[in-house]
Amino acid sequence: MELRQLSYFVAVAEERSFTRGAQREHVVQSAASAAVARLEQEFQTELFDRSHRTLQLTTAGSTLLARARILLGEAQRARDEMGRLTGGLSGTVTVGTVLSTGSFDLIGALSAFHAEHPDVTVRLRLSAGPLTGHAVKLHEGRFDLMLLPVPLHGPAVLGPDLVLDNLAAMRIGLACRADDPVAYARDVTYSDLADRRFIDFPTGWGNRTIADSLFSSAGVERIVALEVVDTATALTMVERRLGLAFVPEETISPRPGLAQVDLADPPLQTGLALAASRNHPPSEAAQALRRTLLAHR
Repeated sequence: MELRQLSYFVAVAEERSFTRGAQREHVVQSAASAAVARLEQEFQTELFDRSHRTLQLTTAGSTLLARARILLGEAQRARDEMGRLTGGLSGTVTVGTVLSTGSFDLIGALSAFHAEHPDVTVRLRLSAGPLTGHAVKLHEGRFDLMLLPVPLHGPAVLGPDLVLDNLAAMRIGLACRADDPVAYARDVTYSDLADRRFIDFPTGWGNRTIADSLFSSAGVERIVALEVVDTATALTMVERRLGLAFVPEETISPRPGLAQVDLADPPLQTGLALAASRNHPPSEAAQALRRTLLAHR
């Protein structure tokens, strides 16, 4: 059993696909498949149930996945220690991010970190879905750090092992076409929008949960005609007259054909937090990146 084989196995298991797992590890699919096959031969058991449309872990596969994450984490920490002894910081840091980082200049922070630590690879991966799903990925050690949307007032229930540091404030706005009559209205209520079609994210996602709660509190049933998984698609659909969309405020003004609806009861601000798990102590490289991100608040 080699670390490389375990790394390929973890990628395939987390991506639920040999193709996507291989792409993540920057190898051909046959290399990932061969690594998994060798592990299955060594342990004399199947690690994946291949009878479904997407790969499913067997009981043995789930057990190995948990152990493999620990082993790979320890191997990375050993590399960090050696790097520190030889005077250079190296390694890989996997960072989860969400659709919008609000006023936080993530690109600027990453540029500063790369200039200071050129031998550290940062894997920035979009983590979509409900807030609890993001937390699970941190709990499992799939990410070293993660940017999470959290309430500014009141704690987010994400589990006691997460360490959260606020980075920025965010607010979502309601986007419409610039020539839509609602673009010229003032103090628009949710009742005024009862007959409008909406483009939104899947149920349970952060922005969707906020919008659903606002309409529910107003006693208005909202028509979500289309569901998307990224902001750019939602904005394009608004431009094509397919509906209105709640999106991060900073994404509306750069599009000249769009406007933000003046709501009488706009969504409250949320916060962007940097999260890490106490169950998986960060590597030297991850700690250095955390310090850089916090310094750019």
